[in-house]
Amino acid sequence: MDVKTIGKLVRNKRKKLNITQAYLAAAANTGVRFISDLENGKPTIELGKVLHVLKTLNIKLEVIDND
Repeated sequence: MDVKTIGKLVRNKRKKLNITQAYLAAAANTGVRFISDLENGKPTIELGKVLHVLKTLNIKLEVIDND
């Protein structure tokens, strides 16, 4: 998984819920620009905020140590 894939997932879920970027930004306590950057797969996006947006959308992210 990469940033672009996460961005597409966020966009698809937001559209499925029929909410705007502005509504999601307000619900996740971020800016609209951040949501746009996230959905467009900006590689330098802040991880903590991404995790908060995922939680707001009820998207579970699983990290597995393959060691």
